[in-house]
Amino acid sequence: MRKSIAYILLSSLLMISQGCKDFLDLPPKNKRTVTTITDVKSLLGSYLRGVAELRVKPLYGSVLCIAPPAGNVLFESYSDNIDFETALTQTYLQPNNYHLKSELSYADLLLWNNFTTPQTLWTQHYEIIGFLNSLIDQLEEIEDGTEQQRDQMRGEMLAHRAYYVFKLLQYFAPYNKAEQGIPVYLHTGQSTMGIKMSRKTHAEVYKIILDDLNAALELNAKSAPLQGFNVFYNSRYLNHLLAQVYWFKAESPAKEADDYAKVKTHAAAAAEGTAAAIPTTTTTMINAYAGKDPNYPAICGENNSQGAVSAIYGSCYQYLSPGAYGPENIPLAADFAALFTPGDIRIAAIFNNDVTRAGGKVGVAGKTLNWGWPSDGTATGSLKRGNAAIFKPEEAYLLLAEAQFRLNETGDAITTLNAFKALRNAGTANGLTGDALLQEIINERRKEFFGDNDKRWLDLKRYRNKTITRKLIFFNKTYDLTVAPDAYNYALPIPLTEVQENPALVPNDGWIAIEY
Repeated sequence: MRKSIAYILLSSLLMISQGCKDFLDLPPKNKRTVTTITDVKSLLGSYLRGVAELRVKPLYGSVLCIAPPAGNVLFESYSDNIDFETALTQTYLQPNNYHLKSELSYADLLLWNNFTTPQTLWTQHYEIIGFLNSLIDQLEEIEDGTEQQRDQMRGEMLAHRAYYVFKLLQYFAPYNKAEQGIPVYLHTGQSTMGIKMSRKTHAEVYKIILDDLNAALELNAKSAPLQGFNVFYNSRYLNHLLAQVYWFKAESPAKEADDYAKVKTHAAAAAEGTAAAIPTTTTTMINAYAGKDPNYPAICGENNSQGAVSAIYGSCYQYLSPGAYGPENIPLAADFAALFTPGDIRIAAIFNNDVTRAGGKVGVAGKTLNWGWPSDGTATGSLKRGNAAIFKPEEAYLLLAEAQFRLNETGDAITTLNAFKALRNAGTANGLTGDALLQEIINERRKEFFGDNDKRWLDLKRYRNKTITRKLIFFNKTYDLTVAPDAYNYALPIPLTEVQENPALVPNDGWIAIEY
């Protein structure tokens, strides 16, 4: 049966969520009929190019759809690495702020009152899942092409679909409510158009994610990736994503006894042979994350909007004329700055050159952010466009170390953690045991992933080890906020249109918009 791609995509979007008006208003992107393997390859390739290349817009989703800059800004604003109380008065709400002058915008970001970015994340992720659903279904009906070609394309699409479903689960599912996962539908077809989508349980969603990833890994073992075409369909990346999924699942309501054993297996496979490619100097680290090192084994992306994340991290023009362009000299949290020891290669990337040392450690209150981070740190480079490096091998080391710790393999955990710390000249974990060793792993994650999209926010959600407090003044009113572990703030608000028009969808509790 042959179907117009416009019909396929529209029906897919309708099935994912009938209530989302953004989906219904989307114009068809292509009028072609998908009848051959070449058609599938062309459409999939148009999407993949936007994932694999810097500053290229994919067929579906925005530029840098795998880690949109708006999400980076949101998740950092909801985290604890920046001293927002100081930043608000000294850097953000100042006349020289070139990037975001609105007090209302900062209030929404820093008071957990942003409903726009969650809606964008929800819409964009489901849109891409719908696109992938339609092509996966069509691939089953197309009769031409070799088995290897089918494997290469199916494996690629399964991996991407799993990634976006996983992200939606991480962002929108409360971490302590087993029944409140997310809506998921994996097929297209006229018979299911208009379906009212309820939330699946955490366990059901993880099964969908893991089924897709394990199927992709099996296909990968049978049919090698096509050089120059495949992106996620790579044994290292598939193992890395599987390790991430089992790691997040291991502390969730869907946890199972063998989760950490599987984290260990897949993280070890993802880290194997990567040590020589991991940068060990500040310059090579910055270049690798900006996509300038072809040997760095990660997927590097970059937005095409200069200053895309500058509203929170500081103006990309600080190097031109100090004091002329703000926000500038963003103050970092004292407890974050205090984690770094002298010699750590990350210091020069993250901190301004005027960082002082107290008590043998970097970081007392008031230490400020290097204008070039998170970016490539050069005047001719990406200028805080919103870089992202997916499947960093450094993360695989830290996932492996934690899995070994959780499996009571303390010696192996210290060995793995020390191997990682050596790459950063960050001392050793020798002699640490129990909670102290786990905290050292968490601290290394916090240092390593500062500014890295959603990672710190997800760590706060998963580890449940910190309460965030803020006292901020907006519009002459003081707001005292406390975000404890498992607070509603760790499950983003589901778009109102979804809840209104889909009675089967249970909303996330707690999200009531502040009226200033």
